[in-house]
Amino acid sequence: MRLIVENRFALFGLVVVALAALFGVAFLTGAFGLGRTDAATAEPARVESALRVCPAPQGEDRLTRVAAFAPESDEGESGGSLVAEENAADAEPLGELSEAGRLWSEEGGAGGGTVVRATGALAAGLEVAQVTVGEDGSYATELRCTQPSLSTWFAAPGGAELDELTLNLTNVDDTPATVNVDLYATDGPAYSDETRGITVDPHDTVELSLNPLIESTEAVAVHVRTNSGRVAPALFAERSGSGSDWVPPTSPPAKRHVIPGVPSGNGAKRLIVAAPGNDPATASVRVITPEGDAEHEALDGLDIPPAASAALSLEGPLDKEPGTVVVESERPIVVGLALDRAGGDDTAYTAAVPPLEKGVNSRAVLPANPEGTATELLLGAPGDAASVRVTPVLADGTAGEVLEVEVEAGRTARAEPESPGAAHAWIVETSGPGPVHAARVLTDGSGDDRATAVRPLPPAPAVVPLPPVSDSLTSVVR
Repeated sequence: MRLIVENRFALFGLVVVALAALFGVAFLTGAFGLGRTDAATAEPARVESALRVCPAPQGEDRLTRVAAFAPESDEGESGGSLVAEENAADAEPLGELSEAGRLWSEEGGAGGGTVVRATGALAAGLEVAQVTVGEDGSYATELRCTQPSLSTWFAAPGGAELDELTLNLTNVDDTPATVNVDLYATDGPAYSDETRGITVDPHDTVELSLNPLIESTEAVAVHVRTNSGRVAPALFAERSGSGSDWVPPTSPPAKRHVIPGVPSGNGAKRLIVAAPGNDPATASVRVITPEGDAEHEALDGLDIPPAASAALSLEGPLDKEPGTVVVESERPIVVGLALDRAGGDDTAYTAAVPPLEKGVNSRAVLPANPEGTATELLLGAPGDAASVRVTPVLADGTAGEVLEVEVEAGRTARAEPESPGAAHAWIVETSGPGPVHAARVLTDGSGDDRATAVRPLPPAPAVVPLPPVSDSLTSVVR
């Protein structure tokens, strides 16, 4: 054996023989129908574990609540657990839950960030949110707590529009993570030594100010990617007064995006589009209101330079109406939307999310609705009409009165579900026939003193389809 290994030609021959054997197995299993899974007939697998991360709350004189909710299984499955704790190696639990269909919530949030881990029935369809409202005056931010990942995209205003744009990188694992941050400003890519090779230690958070790189830009796309490990990023856009909020992550580069949740009223409404590739892109914009498609010359086309971003005002097309925005391009792009009211004293952000549609992705979950706030749902149907059910669920699992909403084809519908008063969650579910894009508009206060936060609602599936297996070496090794 030693002679064979020392002879590199013999070793190469052994590798070739081994690869041939593997490909032979792949061919035979494919030929005889063994080990092949067709995507159309793939069996869905139930979600058995989930991990969500909420960053440390921002600002003083404010009330923060973290809440988690996983709906009861339609099949009656039970078991599992949910544990919330601070992001530390030996942290004591902040709270626990042992039954799906119940709401867990806690005031304050953890200074080092809150980590929620769930298994079994409590992981299926789990959503975790962090909401902050004003203690002495109107203020509102809402954040869908994220799952640690290898790649996350944001679209936000530039430094010229903000006092500060801060990126929080949280590592909840026991090993370090290494992160690169790519910025696509209106005049092209921006980076520095501080955005390359960022080390995030285990159970730690790194705060990175992006302002020095984007001070003169109107819009920016932010791509957080890891070289090793994974992080849960969160982007906080800060202005004076109540004009500060979290910027939600947006869908990765694609040729078509839908942004729900543009609220009604006065103020600036700016679409942010970035082309992260090496080629320029031209985006067409469709604005869907309660009356149908808005027609305006500003929507004819938006040119985006390569590896850069651009902004488009939607105040003219939308006027004071709520809306859903569809953006399409011949090249992959990234999109987001910034909303200002009262000269920047009240700001909010929304982003592209996948639709709710018949099947495993029919349901979204809203676990937090603090006392004293109001909820409005904005539901957009760019294609076929859709039927939506909105169900409140109290902390003990009791379901309240269901609100039925019909969304006409090519329209944006508004729904104001009646709050049951006590702590509760919302389940938003569609039965089709068409997909619907949804967002929640959360309001604290009223009139000119109100503060607004927008949260786009992606699906919260209880099951996920298994990936198909094909005739390849990857299939055999997997």
